[in-house]
Amino acid sequence: MPNHAPVVPAARADQLVTQSLDLAGISLESVEKLRALFRTIAYIPDNNPTTQELAALGAQLADEWANNIDCEREDLERLAASTLMN
Repeated sequence: MPNHAPVVPAARADQLVTQSLDLAGISLESVEKLRALFRTIAYIPDNNPTTQELAALGAQLADEWANNIDCEREDLERLAASTLMN
């Protein structure tokens, strides 16, 4: 027997989507701040080359995380829009 998601009332589903969108927005904002911090560290003059490389890596990871979160947020926005249409 296949696994099925539990059925929840439409109002609760809307609430969960809204909460998820809020969380995605906060997460995206936090990762963008982290990315800015790493980029700043990478460009500090006379910084240790290893520190610069690690900071650049941190900025790259933050870019990837931001992209993933943004894609998920867009999916949630489409879901929210489709639930409003029903």
